[in-house]
Amino acid sequence: MAAPSPTNPLFAPIAKHRITPTNPPNEKFSGDLDVDRCAALHNTLMLYGWISCGRPLASLKKASWWSRHGSQSLLKILRPELVRFLGKIFDVEGHCFFYHLRGLARPGEMMMLGEVLEDEELGRGLAGVGGKKEGEEEEGVGGKWRFVVLYATPVALVSHPAGLVYDQHAHRAILMPTYHHVFDLRDKGLPWQSLETVLSAYIDMIEAEKVLALHAEVHAASNGIPGLLPWLAQPYTQSDLTSCLETWQKLVFAIEKKANIQRSDDLARLCSRSALDAANVPKGFAHDLLLHAASSSIWFIAPGIRLPKVEEFIYQPFAPICARYPAETAGMKMPFLFLRCPGEVSAKEAKFRYPFSTLPSVPCGLYLDAFPNAKNPFEDACRLVLPIRLGGNRYARTSDFRPIRKTFSDLYQVDINPFVMRHGPKLVGVLENWLGNVESGHWRVNSLGVEGGLGVWRLADTREDWWRYQGAHMYL
Repeated sequence: MAAPSPTNPLFAPIAKHRITPTNPPNEKFSGDLDVDRCAALHNTLMLYGWISCGRPLASLKKASWWSRHGSQSLLKILRPELVRFLGKIFDVEGHCFFYHLRGLARPGEMMMLGEVLEDEELGRGLAGVGGKKEGEEEEGVGGKWRFVVLYATPVALVSHPAGLVYDQHAHRAILMPTYHHVFDLRDKGLPWQSLETVLSAYIDMIEAEKVLALHAEVHAASNGIPGLLPWLAQPYTQSDLTSCLETWQKLVFAIEKKANIQRSDDLARLCSRSALDAANVPKGFAHDLLLHAASSSIWFIAPGIRLPKVEEFIYQPFAPICARYPAETAGMKMPFLFLRCPGEVSAKEAKFRYPFSTLPSVPCGLYLDAFPNAKNPFEDACRLVLPIRLGGNRYARTSDFRPIRKTFSDLYQVDINPFVMRHGPKLVGVLENWLGNVESGHWRVNSLGVEGGLGVWRLADTREDWWRYQGAHMYL
């Protein structure tokens, strides 16, 4: 079935190529590169950014990557399907392809990963990461060059940039932003994606307005990051907020219904504008969520996790950090404690980022934990901090199914995001998971709300119930 009609006319011709739940990757190309599909997605995405920047289409030099960089030595290294793809796609020097990818890697950048993986200094620590294992034979065109960097990450976002890694054997891709964190590329648990899935996800982000492509003058006026023209990442969209509010209301109503609580027609809100002002909550996702989310007479919204009192919003544990580290936190938004539960842990144990990690003790609960800088401004991300460690039984998993290893705050987290860098789990995904656990009866409800206390969360680390604590819509 064809993909839904896109909202932008430029994307209309490639509707059939975009990956959607009803238009998955073609089984014909399972274990192979769908060259024509990927080329159509790449070229349209590149053209969209070029036109949005205000550049005339006539000025675009439609030279392929292979025509600019192809060589006999590369023919010996790259698979024929990949060579054909590189011969079909536009490569424009100086044009930023997407917010998270500067553009196609140059030959030296493409091959650098093989050199890193073979480096003797790293070889022992990275055994099995990418190069041959001891006693393993050379794998045809693969071997040292099995994994190549197809698209490079922008230096404006990371130091020592790597990029979108492409596995020439499995024909799958994953974003490895920097060489400071080299993935174990042979790990079967990595969330590898087909290349067409990655490119489709970027177009989805554009249509959802998570990433904007702006005219050069507007980009500058909007404090866009130099080197990322025409792209601008939005902290959150109206759709993000609406989805969270709707899911929150469904969750509250589902708990009230099971508790036989009659809701009045007058929907009270979690927090008033005056209380938000008194708490110095800055304008943004947290402010809008608290101002519009429905309140309730129930107490517990999840096991042991309760609705806060209005006065508790005024005390935010990370507020002193902003005053103590004004230079380090300039332009940042502090982690915001949304829902509370008993217990405290150190901010470092809860895996908050510096300088917020310097607090010796913070309350447990659900935090809105936007990555605190202008380069990765995802304000709808969250972090659940529990006073109990999960992972000891080896069943608990992050949202990308990576094992949790005895931590207070990895449940629902995204260990490796295959599409973008540094995006925590979306709040709507966590709320949807909670709603599912209430509606299925996995979580019981009494007059105070969800019952059972914090001990219920230990079920996330059991053979029978770990899967109940996995959520959709966590990545983007």
